[in-house]
Amino acid sequence: MTTIRDPLVCTYLALQEAIKNVHGQNFNVRDDTPNPIEFKKVLPAANISYVSGTVEKGLMREYEPHGLIKNPDGTFTVGTESARFDYLIQVSFFADKPGKAQRLSTAFMAFIEAENELPIPNDKWDEVMQIYMTTPPLPPKGEPDLYQVDATYQCTGRLITENVVNAVDISKFKPKVGG
Repeated sequence: MTTIRDPLVCTYLALQEAIKNVHGQNFNVRDDTPNPIEFKKVLPAANISYVSGTVEKGLMREYEPHGLIKNPDGTFTVGTESARFDYLIQVSFFADKPGKAQRLSTAFMAFIEAENELPIPNDKWDEVMQIYMTTPPLPPKGEPDLYQVDATYQCTGRLITENVVNAVDISKFKPKVGG
């Protein structure tokens, strides 16, 4: 059985957890198209949006185990890295006053710049996501009672393919360059 761990989902989960770490576990974090009427009801809040991404093929990495987990039934889960992704993710903070939105964004930015690696929640491979600021927070924009501050971050992700096998034989991982 082969399963694939979605690196974009892992990126969103790591960002959501980091925002809640900075602003509290009850802080509202969304990852959809912000609806101003809905956001006004849950302020302060944050929204995570995909901007763009690039991919680097794993080439030889997909033939070496990224990790190995022994399952309770005696089988093994072997994870191999198929590709690495660099995502540009916009993190927007919303508040009822421009200064509040700016402070929310600045606090998150300070946390990210101090850490630069975020754990991926509940990741069986104990992976971390690297994150760096690419665009500093823009000045607050909006209308009375709803202001937002946007900043863009570069986040890394790995496409890990998982296979459940009965035994692990490293000699079975042979490079298949070119086809």
